[in-house]
Amino acid sequence: MSDTIICVADDVGVRVWLERVLEPDWNLELVSSSDLSRVSRLVQATGAAVVIVAIDENEASRALKVFSAVQKSCPEAHLVGVSQRISQDLLLNIMRAGARDCLITGVDADSARERVARVASVAAPARGASSRAINSNITIVTAASPVVDTRFFGQNFVHELSESQKDKSILALDSGSDPNRTFYFDNLNRLTLNDLVSRGDNVDRTFVETALEEFSPGLRLLSGQLDSKALEGDAGADLYITITQLASLFDHLVIRVEADHLGGWLRALGSDVSNIMLLTHPAVDQIQSSDDIIKHASDWVSERCRVFVIVDGFEKKSNLSLSDAEKTLGRSCDLLIPIEWRYRLDAINAGIPISLLPAKTQYEKSLRSFVRKQFIEKEKGFSSLILKRASA
Repeated sequence: MSDTIICVADDVGVRVWLERVLEPDWNLELVSSSDLSRVSRLVQATGAAVVIVAIDENEASRALKVFSAVQKSCPEAHLVGVSQRISQDLLLNIMRAGARDCLITGVDADSARERVARVASVAAPARGASSRAINSNITIVTAASPVVDTRFFGQNFVHELSESQKDKSILALDSGSDPNRTFYFDNLNRLTLNDLVSRGDNVDRTFVETALEEFSPGLRLLSGQLDSKALEGDAGADLYITITQLASLFDHLVIRVEADHLGGWLRALGSDVSNIMLLTHPAVDQIQSSDDIIKHASDWVSERCRVFVIVDGFEKKSNLSLSDAEKTLGRSCDLLIPIEWRYRLDAINAGIPISLLPAKTQYEKSLRSFVRKQFIEKEKGFSSLILKRASA
């Protein structure tokens, strides 16, 4: 069962009340009732078993339309109403429309969590095999500070991932790129992430394959220039829907996220994030910031999400030793990559992965070893475990 609850509410007071009484136990996706298509697509994308709909006595027909739209598009979802006050006639009408319960904000604060949990527990088996399968295929590449070059790491990581899994399809998304660029690669696609989000309709494989050319076999690039407003409210819901659709079309979706926007992306995607690649320089302030980011991320991602700490520009003779950095983090660093500035510049200026340079580098060697260990061998081991369980 999904641990997400969709809350359709326009009133700020109702939204705040729902967050206060329910958020400790569930991830709440708040969306307005202005676009019924968005509501339905969000329920489908999240696989939410419970949808809570705010009811305004002065505009009761709007809530009834939401109930009807969700019932038609997602009949397995269980509906709950919430209102500041409600008449007996309106209560009967929403029950006829499919509501399993109705919460009154002024009197039900203490019992709301238990009542929603009861509805969710009944909804869980009803969803059964038809509920959305959660694929662990979304990786976020971000940094402890805006000065860390996640573009360079991102382009080399996705290329190495693609080269190591030639039978897999990968989409590399740069959410804060310049026009016609993805990382430091040239991207001549006319379509951007902003365009996909604003389309508001389904994104299928045929459309993506037509709109996005392959950079190399199995690897496609997508650029975006999303600001912080695109990560909030209804815009954040639209982003979640688009990302979920894209993730279903590819074996792996890698998203480069600006350091300043990480919190918004984590709130938007939540438990669907499967890996976080956190880059940091071997600098005291960035190591401390990394520790804060890891703790903050745990509030939004699931326990299944893997967090990798990558030290970019590592020098053995640095005054800040690796042991000191790991002591501050309270965990080991997963990848140490050198500066090798000359080769970086050559790869950046040529717009190619560092592995395609004539000279062999320690950067390439270290990254390849990391990808094979953490993404290739781990996936093979997980697949073998599934097969063993299936044959037992």
